[in-house]
Amino acid sequence: MLAQEFADRLPARFPYTCQWEITWRCNLRCVMCYTDCFNRADLVNQELPTENVRRILDELADAGCVELCFTGGEPFARADFLDIYDYAIRNGFLVTIFSNGTLITEAVADRLAHSPPYRVEISLHGLTHQTFEQVTQGRGSYDRCMAAIELLRAREVPLVLKATALSLNKDEILPMKRYVERLGSIPFKLGEEVRPGLDGNRAPMRWGLSEEKLAELNRQDPQVWREACQRAAQEPPACRSGLRTFHIDPCGRLQLCSGNRQQSYDLRTGSFEDGFYHHLPSFPCAWKAPATPGLVHVERHHA
Repeated sequence: MLAQEFADRLPARFPYTCQWEITWRCNLRCVMCYTDCFNRADLVNQELPTENVRRILDELADAGCVELCFTGGEPFARADFLDIYDYAIRNGFLVTIFSNGTLITEAVADRLAHSPPYRVEISLHGLTHQTFEQVTQGRGSYDRCMAAIELLRAREVPLVLKATALSLNKDEILPMKRYVERLGSIPFKLGEEVRPGLDGNRAPMRWGLSEEKLAELNRQDPQVWREACQRAAQEPPACRSGLRTFHIDPCGRLQLCSGNRQQSYDLRTGSFEDGFYHHLPSFPCAWKAPATPGLVHVERHHA
């Protein structure tokens, strides 16, 4: 509530929330992943080195950025990620980590417990080995993910479990929800969006569910169906990316959001303040709202 009151007093354009795709690296090859096409050595070699990441973090902090979401790829696939994370925590950011969980060891969990994040969001792709690993294409990924959940739970690290509804796991979505409910206070998030690859390849889309199949799934759970009906009854909000939210890719390119990379500003050669206030406002977006004051949803990240 205090965060919302603070946000309400900010100017219409203010760099409140950053989603930083810190790497394209990932140890898994999830069938619906839109970034996996960039999980290649030639592109990984272009990622920002640690010192550049720290410099940009300093600029974000100086600009007043509050929320910072590290995503990928898989953030923990970067050998220096925990050092980057610790630096962000020391800079005072509310840090969220999007992870597949499979690289979270006891040592990593201890580090997160020592300097807790705002939350860790782990993708849960299925409740059985077969389904989970059909999605991730990674042998042993189910056991490692489930172990990570227990490691973080035992240390009371803030945790969210989420799933994307796919043709491969649709029969396990609601059992996953019930499994998470039995864990206690851990939220469960159901995502339904499947995107084309960043290279334009539409192969990931083949795993998404049709509107009819999604409706059939949603109707099986009163809460899920109620939330789906509420979303359907609302007018889609105009995009406000670039006003209080923004995106940075692994090479340090500042963009409106993870779904709109039509134009970028290079933070390797320019300052964040210049990019955010003087370049980002001119970037094209078919859904962009007029630059008028409005509420900010402080927990929303494009993913």
